[in-house]
Amino acid sequence: MVSKLIGALIAMVIGLALLPVVGDFAAELTGTGAQFEGTTVGALIDLLPVLYVIILVAAAVGYIAVSTRK
Repeated sequence: MVSKLIGALIAMVIGLALLPVVGDFAAELTGTGAQFEGTTVGALIDLLPVLYVIILVAAAVGYIAVSTRK
């Protein structure tokens, strides 16, 4: 059980370390003069970092929940 928690913690740390990369990617697509600036798609792209964190947490919780079943 402890090894599963440590594995999930390591995955969370690595995933959160990559968060600036996702944020920069979204900013490049929706920044000034970018392809999706001021569009509806641009508003959705701005949500990518938030969705990334939600998916990362859900994956860690799901991994722990599924791996502890017998």
